[in-house]
Amino acid sequence: MPHLVTPDVLAEPDDAQLMWRAVEPAWNAVSIYDGPTRFAADLAPLTPGQRGLLALNWLASEVYNGGFEQLFDNPTRVVVPEALAGARLIGATRTAELIDAAARAYGGARPRGHKARGEADALNEDFYAAADSEMYPRGAAYVRAHPVEFAAGVAPGA
Repeated sequence: MPHLVTPDVLAEPDDAQLMWRAVEPAWNAVSIYDGPTRFAADLAPLTPGQRGLLALNWLASEVYNGGFEQLFDNPTRVVVPEALAGARLIGATRTAELIDAAARAYGGARPRGHKARGEADALNEDFYAAADSEMYPRGAAYVRAHPVEFAAGVAPGA
C-alpha cells in the first residue's frame, strides 16, 4: 500500500495530530483541483481509512479556515462525499449529520439572506464542537484500531 507512515506515528498522543499524521503522506498525492473523476482515481489505491481521514482532514481545514461557505466555494467541495463516508466509517455520527446538513444547506450554492447565513454560522460552530468532541477522538481511535491501514511494517492484529 502506498503512502504509509512509519510505526512511530501511531504513538502520537494528540488525537487531531494522529488523525492528520496518519494520512499526511497522501496529502500531495491526491488532487482536489481536477474534478471528481481524478479525485476518485487518486483515492483508489488508498485504504478505506486513509480515504476517509484524508477527506475529513481536508474538509476540516476548509471549515476551520472559512466555514462551510469556503468549503463549498472552493474545489475542495469534491471531498464532501468521501468525508461523509469517512465520518460514518469512524463512527462520528454527529460529524456526519453536520456534513450532510451543510451539503443540503449549500446545495452547490451559498445560502442567501440573513436567516440562511445564521444557519450556516450555526453549522460551522456545531462542526467545530463535533470535531473536538467526536471527529478527532474517533479518527484517532480508528487509526489505533486499524494500524495496518496507515503504518508500514505493522502486522495485522497488532
